[in-house]
Amino acid sequence: MESKKATTVLSDIMQKLSSIGKPEEVKEEVVELSEEITEEEVKEEEVVLAEEDEAAEEIVEEEEEVVEEEVEEEELNEEKYVSREEFENAIADIKAMFIEVSNGYEKEKLEMSAQIEDLSKAPASEPLSHSPEAELSTEKKVLFSQKRRGSTMDRILSKMNRK
Repeated sequence: MESKKATTVLSDIMQKLSSIGKPEEVKEEVVELSEEITEEEVKEEEVVLAEEDEAAEEIVEEEEEVVEEEVEEEELNEEKYVSREEFENAIADIKAMFIEVSNGYEKEKLEMSAQIEDLSKAPASEPLSHSPEAELSTEKKVLFSQKRRGSTMDRILSKMNRK
């Protein structure tokens, strides 16, 4: 069987698609039997014809889907717009929610001011005083590698700790 180019296959498919919408015409093909046709060749031709039919069906299905999607998009576009009454109702609802929230903040503000007044009336805790006589807690220092030679960084850090 000969190998067909993509353009010839595509043109065959397009011809079959264009004939789908039209009434079927009976075409008779004259085939000269110069050679014997084997069963394998017949099966191969049937497979090729089946593949072409499937491809044509897929293309028709895709076109139907595209048309359906366009119809759905048109319906969505019609539903996308809001009427004036719905818009005004939504704005009124938003304003009502805003007023409720602002009233809630005012209530919280009054409660907080009342708490502040109550706390300001109460005496403060005992004042803190500095006691220089108090001993500082001695912390255990961990010393690593005491026998190693000191680096520049070690000298800098030791001078910083002395101050």
